[in-house]
Order: sequence, then structure tokens, then C-alpha cells
Amino acid sequence: MDINHLIILLAYFVIYSFLGWVLESVYKTYLQKKPVNSGFIFGPFCPIYGFGAIILYLFLDGFKSNFVVVFLIGVIIFSIWECLVGYLLEKIFNTKYWDYSNEKFNYKGRICLRMSLTWGVLGVFFIYVLHPFISKFVSRIPLEILSPILALILISIIIDFIFSSIKVKNIEIRLSKLKEIQATLNQKLLEIKNIQNIKNLSTKSLQIDSLKKTIDELRKTENLLKFKVYKRILRLKRAFPTMKSQNITEFLNQKIESIKKEKRER
Repeated sequence: MDINHLIILLAYFVIYSFLGWVLESVYKTYLQKKPVNSGFIFGPFCPIYGFGAIILYLFLDGFKSNFVVVFLIGVIIFSIWECLVGYLLEKIFNTKYWDYSNEKFNYKGRICLRMSLTWGVLGVFFIYVLHPFISKFVSRIPLEILSPILALILISIIIDFIFSSIKVKNIEIRLSKLKEIQATLNQKLLEIKNIQNIKNLSTKSLQIDSLKKTIDELRKTENLLKFKVYKRILRLKRAFPTMKSQNITEFLNQKIESIKKEKRER
């Protein structure tokens, strides 16, 4: 593969990553009735579609004369790709970003027959309709102009992916920190209760005041962490409505109970 062919492939990757983001964002915006920035990263790109399109192009380009083969390869290739990406995201981030468990003929919730057939249809659309248009569009852009533009976009995608990954990993870290703070809070509250039960303790009020200050500081830290975690989880839940994570589910359930408690106390 020469450098010019590589540049063309990178252009396809960027374009299809953007088109994939548009497709998912529009679809999820329609379902949720509010604007949704779909995808794992913050920018307007879904790299899974970019990689998937490159894989489809490399596998299907030689079978354009056979409609059925194009459809079947699209089903197989994209299903394998979706399953692999789902598996890697689960292992790296301990989170299931999509879940087809409620669909018929699914495999571990990562792929299902309905979506596999959809990928086959998209493979046919890709080869016979979309890619010829994109290919002509890219071929008209001089490489000396295309190369620096691609370099800037790819660098931004890489940086975005790194920061997005760090933020997602930080969710788990912050959730663990919240559990530690909550355990410490319970311990301090128990200490206050024990001190209050001690009779004739000259330093009782001083000790209780000190513990209350510590509790106030812990609660401020807890509330700040909860706000940051909830903000990030809310963004992910909008982008991936069916995502599943034990720690995130526990946190959201606590949030719901907290809101219900506040309503009852009003």
C-alpha cells in the first residue's frame, strides 16, 4: 500500500466516522426527543463507523458484481466487528455500552439478528450508493490539501479519544471514592453516637464539634463528586441508552432515592 492509498483510506475513515455520528445522533435525538451527541468521544465522530467502513470497503470492493454476497459479507463482517468492539469496551471500561439482551437471537447482548441484518442492508447501501459518491468526492481533493486537513482531524480525534477514555475511567475511580467517603461518613456518625452515650465526658462537646466539621467537609466533597459523576453519566446514558454497569446502576438508584427523599421532605 503506497502513501497516497493510505491517505485516501484515512479520508474515508474520517468521513464515515462523521457520517456515523450524524446517523446515530439524529436517530437517538428522534427517539429521545432532545438533542443527543452520540458516540463515545465528545467530537462529531464515531470511529467505530470509520473503522467498520474501511473493513467493509476492503472486504466488499471485490464482490460488487454479486448483490447477495455483498449483503451476506456485510452481515458477517459488521456483526463480528460490533461484537469485538462491545467485548473490548466491556473489558476495558467495565461497562456494556449497548445491550441487545431483549432482542431475539442475540449473542451475549452484543449483537442480534435484527442489527446484523441491518448491517447487511447498510453494507449494500454502502457499496452501491454511498461509497461511489464519497470516492468521487475524495478523489477531487488534491492530496496536498487533503493531507494536512486529515492530520489535524485525526490528531483531534486521538486527543478526544484519550481524554474521553480518561473521563470514563475516572467515573469508576470517583464511584469508588464516593463509596469510601460514604463509609467514612457512617463511621464518623457512629462515633458521634457513641460519644453522646458516654456520661461525664468533659471533652464531649469538643469532640462532637470536631467530628461534625469533618462530616461537613466530607459531605461537601461527596456532593461535588456526585455532581461531576452524574454529569458524565448523564452524557453517556443519552449517547448509549441501553448501557449497563453495576456501579453506575447503583449510583443512579441512589440518586433516584435521594430525589424521592427530598420530595417527601418538602
